[in-house]
Amino acid sequence: MSTSTQQLQCHHIVRVVAVATSLVTARHLFANGFHYPLLMLLAHVSIALVLEGLGARSDATVTQKPPRPWQALFAVLVAVGLVFTYHSFLHNRNTTLGVMLLGLDWATVLGRAGRWVRQDKQRTVEFPLSITTFLVCVVLILWKENWLVGKGIEFLLIAVICIAIARHLWLSGLVESPVTLSTVTVDAYSLGLAVCLPLAAFLLLVTGWYNRRDFDVKDRVVWMLISAITGPLSLMSETRLKKLTSLLQNKISCHARMDPNFGSAAFPLLVLAIVEVDNWLTQHRPSTTSAVQWFAFAIAYLTTVDITSMTPSTALAAGASYIPIPNFKTQDEPADEIKSPTPEETEAMDSAGFICASESPSVRHLSLAWHAILGSLALLLVFYCAVGAPYTEPGKRSWDLDIVVAWYDEPIEQVISTVQMVLELPNISGRKVRTIVYNKGTLNETELEVNFPTQGGLVIRQLENVGREGDTYLSHVLESEQDWASHTLFIQAEPHDPGYLQARLEDYYVQQTGFLSLSHVRNFCPSCDTCNDHSGWTEDGAVLREIFERSNNHKTCQDISLTYRGQFVVSSRRMKEANQELLRDLRSRVINEERFGYTLERSWGTIFQCPTISERCPTLLSGWIGNRAAVEDCQCLDKGAL
Repeated sequence: MSTSTQQLQCHHIVRVVAVATSLVTARHLFANGFHYPLLMLLAHVSIALVLEGLGARSDATVTQKPPRPWQALFAVLVAVGLVFTYHSFLHNRNTTLGVMLLGLDWATVLGRAGRWVRQDKQRTVEFPLSITTFLVCVVLILWKENWLVGKGIEFLLIAVICIAIARHLWLSGLVESPVTLSTVTVDAYSLGLAVCLPLAAFLLLVTGWYNRRDFDVKDRVVWMLISAITGPLSLMSETRLKKLTSLLQNKISCHARMDPNFGSAAFPLLVLAIVEVDNWLTQHRPSTTSAVQWFAFAIAYLTTVDITSMTPSTALAAGASYIPIPNFKTQDEPADEIKSPTPEETEAMDSAGFICASESPSVRHLSLAWHAILGSLALLLVFYCAVGAPYTEPGKRSWDLDIVVAWYDEPIEQVISTVQMVLELPNISGRKVRTIVYNKGTLNETELEVNFPTQGGLVIRQLENVGREGDTYLSHVLESEQDWASHTLFIQAEPHDPGYLQARLEDYYVQQTGFLSLSHVRNFCPSCDTCNDHSGWTEDGAVLREIFERSNNHKTCQDISLTYRGQFVVSSRRMKEANQELLRDLRSRVINEERFGYTLERSWGTIFQCPTISERCPTLLSGWIGNRAAVEDCQCLDKGAL
């Protein structure tokens, strides 16, 4: 192949800048609480369709053809891929990871798989080797991704699947472009935008966007204007974008060895570079991508490169001009549209892909060596990750402390203040802390995410507003995955007596802590049948005895220490050993009986096998002013804990 430079296409540069700018703009809008990806998609698609319509051609003499099923499937895949791509970047904190997954040449892998299973083609070892390397690198990109959340990866993978199949249909020549509708000729990609418009409008309606509280343009006007310009540009077909930039192209005479079109590795790399600049210079909480993820992305992309296309004999047959097709590599990235290859050209591309299996033994060996080298690099990365991973003792949790917060419409500043109060303690500041906020209210979660301290490891989960904090805590303990930290601090968003609570945590929370109450710890109940307190609370003795006996085998129901305020620390060992059937019964009861919540609030020590706490423990007030007892006097310790 000739190594001479080619003229740089202006519309490719415009698209790179438009995609990256639109992506960065969306990140800043979402970070500031603008929770409307579908609204942005509607605006972008509407403007793009108007611009596409201005470039549509009328031809009354064209022969009408019946619509092809592949054409309709392509349009639907384009629409669904765009919808889920927009949504994925709202729920995915690591934007560079999303760009990497969408930027990989999945269609080439899909095309190789289809050719490999054909009976009329000779099967070679290159395909299984390259596909294994590709998938290993994808796993490395996703492995131990700290910012990855459920919705983000689910939406992203759906978008990847839709985009890959759409691009494969295009490469295979099954999609005709341009398409004639009545007497108007448009690009095939424009039909996908037309399908996307009603789909996004329908989803926006059913999601109840008008009930949200973060639809506010204040301080967002500039970002929205930039998005309104760059979003449509990034979604336009190549045919129309080329016409819009034709005047600029005539004034530019720049040559380069690689043009950053959709089919080249340069496109996602340039977008990633711009996103990374935004990460480090302007983002309050930038997404992070490790060196392993970068190397894995590079190796995965190189596995899709057909080394035979580098030889002079196959340069033209490889069909390089057909690589820039609908790819949607980033949040606002559309498709480059050009004329689909004819069946003869498609066959030439197909034959070129298998030249190393049928025509040249030397090239075949070179291709096999190429994939073997890439596979070896991927295995080295796996080995590096395995060796470099910190050793974890059996049974030891990856988190030292979970802070479980029961939140119902308390001010966001209060939630942050409560968690910060815990994080700043000297015996907690050096530990790995995760904060799990259970939201039973209607306040804006995005604002909490933006302003939350980074060392808190925020996770937000939704719960139905029933059963007060008792239902919240039981829901967490009954979590099926039991992904608990070594210790869990249960606390309300606005705790009682935070100064006393902080002092008790600092003085008594240790690695051996089994159950530590952060409220009064006096023995109020000599037995289950004679149990009441200063507030007028009382409970039927049979109910208390059932809770006691099902939680504490072979113990007598006496000297019961009542807990208050719904604030305490419990170890994962005691959470695991708790009677699960009892916990489910308690949750059902606290949901159906409002008054039972007071009984549950006072029974947490009993439930977690710590019914009696020594009276030698100082009161919260005296502990706050420095009256400190031995750690075993104020809590139940786990025997043998490190």
